[in-house]
Amino acid sequence: MVYVVPKLETTSVVEPIRRPRRLSQQIAAQLCQLIREGHYRPGDRLPAERDLAEQLQVSRASLREALRGLEIAGIVESHHGGGTYVRNGFVQGLVSPLALVLEASGDLIGDLWEVRLMVEPDVAALAALRATPADIATLEEVLHQQAEDLEHPVPQRAPNLDRQFHVALAQASGNEVAVQVIHLINRFLQEGRRHYHASTQRHLRAYQMHQEILHAVRARQPDEARDKMLQHLREVESFILGSVVEANTHRTHRTERHARSASSVRRRSGPDLSE
Repeated sequence: MVYVVPKLETTSVVEPIRRPRRLSQQIAAQLCQLIREGHYRPGDRLPAERDLAEQLQVSRASLREALRGLEIAGIVESHHGGGTYVRNGFVQGLVSPLALVLEASGDLIGDLWEVRLMVEPDVAALAALRATPADIATLEEVLHQQAEDLEHPVPQRAPNLDRQFHVALAQASGNEVAVQVIHLINRFLQEGRRHYHASTQRHLRAYQMHQEILHAVRARQPDEARDKMLQHLREVESFILGSVVEANTHRTHRTERHARSASSVRRRSGPDLSE
């Protein structure tokens, strides 16, 4: 059985933000992608708030919330009266924005994503060169199970199948060290699931990307397999990034509210004369 999904087009230019994911998450993720792809370089000033909101077709309030989250994350910086700029520490195309966001917290998921971006696209390319008919049959079986899970979801089955696909792809590469590296990455991923809860739409998109990766492997197209894996990883990264940026923003808002509340209580109670 083949689970048919609609063809989703991707582009590297500014495109309108689509629902239903929280707008601030989507805006933050797309801005990071534009920075990574070189549309905005380190030190560049972003377009004026009104212009950028019009390009993304979002409200200025939603855009401000996203920009504030990116500033908290250390990806952009705001100059008083002078606009918002991409920080010089962001190395275009090389540094994972997720790694930058999580760097200060000591969270390993950001480091993990940099490793995935370095390793897994080349693993997919090797699989396109070396996969045996048995390897391809194993990958097809994983996709068959993913399709079944999309129609009849079982808790925790989707992430387990996702990991199985990446392990099977590494096995198809014929490199035992790559298999062990993917197993290690999967272990860290299981520990880092607290960062996000993937929706059905995200599982559907992952399934579609797995189909495209397998198509390239089956067709013996290593460059295409590499590109599709890189696209897949960056899409998932942007999803996690949006969730993390939003969580950081909410945490900052709570801290500010508590600080204002404490200040208000002190003003009402008058000076402390206990000493």
